[in-house]
Amino acid sequence: MKKLMRSKRGEGYIDTAISVVVFVMILVVAINIFSFIALKQEMDQIAEELIEAATYAGSFEGDFWSRDSELLNQYYYYGISTSAEKYFNSGYGRVQLGDTMSVSIYVTTHLKGLGIFKIPVTVSVTRSGISEKYWK
Repeated sequence: MKKLMRSKRGEGYIDTAISVVVFVMILVVAINIFSFIALKQEMDQIAEELIEAATYAGSFEGDFWSRDSELLNQYYYYGISTSAEKYFNSGYGRVQLGDTMSVSIYVTTHLKGLGIFKIPVTVSVTRSGISEKYWK
């Protein structure tokens, strides 16, 4: 019995198997990080185009929503929220010249490569700009 307890046979295989598992887990984490970076860059571009459309139109209506539907068809589904420093004729969503407007978009995704475990992660981007339209 003592002889079996002191035996070192098979240790190399166990070390190798553990090393492979650790390497694969590090690889999965790296792939997730790179996919989140790519997602964030795409979301930055979407938010920049949306705030550009909103500031040029001076409102969150018409041209803004048509640009949003074009981007939804081009990319993927994302949530959106809009806000402004103050609205002109508050019922219309118009923003007076020189007032701040902001657009926030968010996407909920999951960490990949973890088998049956689904860990949700929400990535969000906010962009702001100044209205370029004067409302009479």
